Amino acid sequence: MSSHTAFQSGAPDASVTLEDGIEGVRGAMDAALADEDWDRLQELDGIARALVERAFGSEPAPQRDDDGNSLRAALQTLARFYEQHLPELQARQADVSRQLRDLRSGRRGISAYETTRRHTMRANPGKPSD
Repeated sequence: MSSHTAFQSGAPDASVTLEDGIEGVRGAMDAALADEDWDRLQELDGIARALVERAFGSEPAPQRDDDGNSLRAALQTLARFYEQHLPELQARQADVSRQLRDLRSGRRGISAYETTRRHTMRANPGKPSD
């Protein structure tokens, strides 16, 4: 099973080394980002955070080498992913929030217009509307 496949269903496979897990989740994050699958990306972010905590935790985790070089490289690659994409994702989130506010504002405006129009039509039933 590839490290990328280990993350298709959620949590990493116990037989996968920590480095494989980190590389796999980062690869899955790349795919989710390319697909604009924000829910999957959020799920993978949680898995990545758990793997980082595991890397720095007190319980031993299976690693490729004893000196930690491959783990360090995997963590650096993951950090670069976040450095590169986090500002873009935050900007997208802010843009979506702004669009939602605009939609809500527009709906309130339409609702206010319809309410005003109904009241105007009731108050002036003989007057033709525009």
